[in-house]
Amino acid sequence: MKRLIMLMMVVAVTAALLACTKDGRENENDDVEIEPQYAGADTMTLRVVGSGEGGILVLAGETELYTLPLDGVTLYLDGSSVSAAELESGMTAEVWYTGGVQETYPAKFSQVVAVSLSREDDARYDLCGLYLQVLEDLWNKDTGLNGGAEIVSVDLSKAPGGLTAGEKAAIAYVFAQRHGVEGLTMTFDELREEGYLAGEKTENGKMAYSFPNGLLFTVTPDEGANGDDSAPVIAFAAQKWRSPLGAYSFTNCAASRGESGWEYSVGAEMIA
Repeated sequence: MKRLIMLMMVVAVTAALLACTKDGRENENDDVEIEPQYAGADTMTLRVVGSGEGGILVLAGETELYTLPLDGVTLYLDGSSVSAAELESGMTAEVWYTGGVQETYPAKFSQVVAVSLSREDDARYDLCGLYLQVLEDLWNKDTGLNGGAEIVSVDLSKAPGGLTAGEKAAIAYVFAQRHGVEGLTMTFDELREEGYLAGEKTENGKMAYSFPNGLLFTVTPDEGANGDDSAPVIAFAAQKWRSPLGAYSFTNCAASRGESGWEYSVGAEMIA
């Protein structure tokens, strides 16, 4: 009888120890951040352009431009939940959604369940941010040219650095939204062919064109700058144009990316 009682006590103590060990493991895992898995959700990996101004996330793919309202969307950075304040232009964004993509412009996701963000160790990280800064700096030069502008066309067709078509469209969209104007991505020739430019024949019989209600911004390679069109230095020129006698240019520009982000120098500034 005594042996039976002792055996029962040993079993009870062993069970209690196992229970304590199990509870300890569960408590240890309570604070572990685990990246969520959404069964059945579609995913799309895109580039963040801008920093979520106005509560709208602007995203660029290879060819398309997307916008995503941030209200109610769970954001993760490296597996941990973060606020929208952590957003950076240039981040990679993996969008989890269950309701398809609306064929609007910009395109929109239906039923977004989460967005997972990450940073890349890439010398060209946030190249979109560099060109947005250049455009903003040009906008603030000779501001009289901006008067009455209702349209901005941002021509990045020859911009160095290997931007995707989606990134070019996103840069134009973000820039136009910041200034409350319509944004286009047309070249000079495309604007002329589509009737945006007004033409006037000069004394020598040639046509002179102007952009009555808009501005054309262009970024092109510049071999005269102290650099080339590959990382870590990008050489470029940029111009704001409204007419043959209404333009402002940056030339011999060289940009490089350091620990604090992109910085660029302007070799010369010219006004027409």
